[in-house]
Amino acid sequence: MIITAIETWRKGKYLISLNDEPSFVLYSSELKKYGLKEGNELDDALWESILQETLIKRAKSRTLHLLDKQDRTEKQLREKLKEGMYPEEAIDAAVEAAKRGNYLNDERFASQYAYEKSRVKSRKVIEMELINKGIDRQIVADAMQEIEDSDSGLIKKLITKKCTDPSELDFPAEQKLMRYLLGKGFSMSDIRREISEWKEENGAS
Repeated sequence: MIITAIETWRKGKYLISLNDEPSFVLYSSELKKYGLKEGNELDDALWESILQETLIKRAKSRTLHLLDKQDRTEKQLREKLKEGMYPEEAIDAAVEAAKRGNYLNDERFASQYAYEKSRVKSRKVIEMELINKGIDRQIVADAMQEIEDSDSGLIKKLITKKCTDPSELDFPAEQKLMRYLLGKGFSMSDIRREISEWKEENGAS
């Protein structure tokens, strides 16, 4: 591999490109330590030293910092580390270390997320959000099974929260309520059914 560029990056760091591809970041003192200069060849032995002595350790430290701030999925963590220009080898090592220490756990993340969001969002929306966060579909399915409330139960809770007196639910108010519930990811058929049942249960004419 040829070091084709060493460019100022940010916070005193330098971005090193190998074979014209931005590859990793080091501090100026580390550039001197490893004797890296544009046009030089980076052989396998030196690259392994840089990985083991510096980049993997730094990636692990960064991972702990990121997970301490908030729980993340593996996909989210990998994306954050890529933004920091850590090479794949360092990212893989950091992710595996986090898993072994149980700092990174997609099953736990999915269960907590589903539980918290089930109070205000439909099951369909929660499932889509978890999948978009990179959670395996089977893990998502398992997490959704843990949610006790059905969509019907949640719709009724939200209707009651928004409207305490059925007599106030005239046509404009009902349309507004429907838009609110649609925004939570519920189907129109479920919304109409639950509003109708709620009216009957509360003596609306």
